[in-house]
Amino acid sequence: MTPPFVHPGMRLPFLLLVTCFAAWGIAANMTDPLVQVFSRIFSMTTVQASLVHFDHHGANFLLALPAAFIHRRFSLKTGILTGLGCAVPGAFLFYPEAQATTSAFFLAALLLLAGGLSILETSANPFVMAMGPETNATRP
Repeated sequence: MTPPFVHPGMRLPFLLLVTCFAAWGIAANMTDPLVQVFSRIFSMTTVQASLVHFDHHGANFLLALPAAFIHRRFSLKTGILTGLGCAVPGAFLFYPEAQATTSAFFLAALLLLAGGLSILETSANPFVMAMGPETNATRP
């Protein structure tokens, strides 16, 4: 008899987390195709457009290890809530940025959003592994 893929009491949280992980992935990958659009809207130079990529990928680089420290010190749930606490305000800051149309404000909103997404991605993978039985986990 094989163990269930996810513990019976964890099916709803698992489905919610997988759905959210797909949404986080879409939000994280929207930066690349939209850089050309951002360049036209903000009249950005090539250097400024490359700052958008640097900002997005730099947040992933800078916040992956702090996310691991949050997990170790507190819990995976705290990591997910911290990531949401960064990503949601970062996403909502794009609206006032559209009114201001300054690239510095846009980069700040993107950094906050990308940082939250980095923490979320770092938190979600081990959290999903913890939801299943230990016997068929990829790592004990």
